[in-house]
Amino acid sequence: MTAPNQHEEIRQMLSAYLDGELTQGSAQRVRVHLEDCEECRRAFEEMARLQELTKELAFAEPPEARMKDLEKSLSVQAPRRLGWLFVLAGVAAWFIYGTITYIRHWRPPTVEELIGSAVVIGFVLLFVSVAVERLRQLPHDKYRRIEK
Repeated sequence: MTAPNQHEEIRQMLSAYLDGELTQGSAQRVRVHLEDCEECRRAFEEMARLQELTKELAFAEPPEARMKDLEKSLSVQAPRRLGWLFVLAGVAAWFIYGTITYIRHWRPPTVEELIGSAVVIGFVLLFVSVAVERLRQLPHDKYRRIEK
């Protein structure tokens, strides 16, 4: 007869034993315990039957058209487009506000404003150049239509 603590410890290792995930020593302890303990042996056999039943289950693959619809509904296209809309609207609003403010309160720009403007203009030019290049390359992108 095994001690209650050892019995519970072995029961907790049954799933790992069934999956072959135990070390050689632990697997041997479980095997010896299963030879002596009818209750744990029944639990182990039930686990093994359940594992076999779940392996035999077949899941129907959805049709390819349904998979494409699902991918489109879960894709990042809608959030990406919305993000671009917000970025472009923000840049346009910022440009309009800056233009109006500049016209209303014209004064010679400070060195800090010139440096800040140069940085912002540089980022905008880089962004525009990358976007234009990407749009030019899009029709020639040989990986664009590849499906899984």
